[in-house]
Amino acid sequence: MIYEPLFKLERTGVQIQYYTNRGKYNPVHWHSAIELIYILNGQGTIMIEGRDYPVVAGEFLVVDSNRMHETKCAKASMMVMIHFSRSSMKNFIPDLEQYHFHCTREELHKEQLEGYLSVCEMLKKLPPLYVMQPQGYRLKSQAIAMEIFFELLNHFSTRDKAVQTTGKAEVLERLGEMIEYIELHHKEPISLEQISSHFYLSREYFSRFFKQNMGVTFSRYVNQVRLMHIYQDICNTTDGILELADKHGFSNYKLFNKMFRETYGCMPSDVRRKTKEQK
Repeated sequence: MIYEPLFKLERTGVQIQYYTNRGKYNPVHWHSAIELIYILNGQGTIMIEGRDYPVVAGEFLVVDSNRMHETKCAKASMMVMIHFSRSSMKNFIPDLEQYHFHCTREELHKEQLEGYLSVCEMLKKLPPLYVMQPQGYRLKSQAIAMEIFFELLNHFSTRDKAVQTTGKAEVLERLGEMIEYIELHHKEPISLEQISSHFYLSREYFSRFFKQNMGVTFSRYVNQVRLMHIYQDICNTTDGILELADKHGFSNYKLFNKMFRETYGCMPSDVRRKTKEQK
């Protein structure tokens, strides 16, 4: 299950989330926060700008602001996810917009290894704090998160005076509108013609624009969003699986089962059975 975030991002600048029993899958997305993903048990893959980065137990990965990424951690039974708000962190580092963050285990330089291991040790302290909840555990968790950000800034960031171009910002804004539309209408049979017409674009231009910037086709992305909602409902309701597939707009059951297995490494019935066993 996912537990309530320890802090609200807009209030403290840091949001810590814990996942147990089952991992996490998010279709391609982006956000202004800097994201750190730490696997405690199991394994996963994070796709960043079209490239897959494997992560196993004991490792973490950092995704910078506004970078397209897909979280494929369905096989990670325990994980921690931390989001750092750029706007809040600017209170401590005024020129933070000039810094770009990136860290993966397979791309570590020799001089970064000590910093990487230091962050791993700090991350290990967070789950016990949350489980035991001693007096002031929120304060301690916040302090650890801020110390982690200090290490990221000094070991896993590069400084570039060039800021995001207006063109990039416009693309993200347009994509955001498209993603919001898909989220609102994913239960309906959305056609390429329908959504392209909604945004006053030709079918060909919309299809090319979406695939070029999201890294997946429009139809596959829509089905990924549907899968994510179906998975959550399988875990949290007693509704029939085919009923849930229908509810979230998945009418092709053969494709549904195929994509579900590709995404989660098992069949929907396996998830339902495991959820019942854990209750």
